[in-house]
Amino acid sequence: MMRFLLVCLFLLPVSLSAKADAKLAEPPPLLKGVHRIVCLGDSITQGGEGPGGYVWLVRHTLAALYPQQPIEVVNAGISGNKSTDMLGRFQRDVLDKKPDLLTISVGVNDVWHGFYDGHPTGDGPRGIPLPEYRQHVDEIMTRAEKAGSKIVILSTTVIHEDGGNRENAKLKSFNAALRDLAKRHNAIFVDFQKPFWALITAYQHGTGGRENLLTVDGVHMNPTGNRVMSHTLLTGLGITAEEQGSVQPTLDADQRAGKQP
Repeated sequence: MMRFLLVCLFLLPVSLSAKADAKLAEPPPLLKGVHRIVCLGDSITQGGEGPGGYVWLVRHTLAALYPQQPIEVVNAGISGNKSTDMLGRFQRDVLDKKPDLLTISVGVNDVWHGFYDGHPTGDGPRGIPLPEYRQHVDEIMTRAEKAGSKIVILSTTVIHEDGGNRENAKLKSFNAALRDLAKRHNAIFVDFQKPFWALITAYQHGTGGRENLLTVDGVHMNPTGNRVMSHTLLTGLGITAEEQGSVQPTLDADQRAGKQP
């Protein structure tokens, strides 16, 4: 119940200001001329493909809002991927798809895997050190720029819903690197950290609860987390809360039917 109430509060402007008809909505400037979006990522993105996942929600929102400008959304998420893996498959899974716009979600595994195998400070060999991570993401962005793709950098989400743990402390420098790279490449930066921690903190401080609010296991999204991700990403693309709310009934119906456009 608390999870539902928090999400209602987070999305309140959507439902209160929803339009009755969004068929004539104009795409925001960032989406003008965009017909294919590729979402590069790890298991969070791969898992966002099913009905109610964040990639699914983005795809269906765009289809409902802009039927006059069909936008294909390609999911290029692979479980376990780090920046090294994404760079290695970038030509095949991204550039060969010729995206007009690319979203990049990378970093959770680069940090998290460094804590595996008895490395409590995150310096294990399965992680990616920050300088190398930054170099990999910079190269991905440079190659996307040269191919003429617009770029949207997504911050990481969380590693366990504990703001005081070492994993999330280490993520801060990785997210700072992403923000700086977005600025250097004149790309859009979408911050998931702010809404995630606002909701988690309000829940924990308000109720004393410590169970996961936005994830199924501390990392991978539950329906609530996917909803927050999609809402935040769409807002970052320039789609207002009012416009998102106007097509929510359509999305709800599509999700119940397990529909794919």
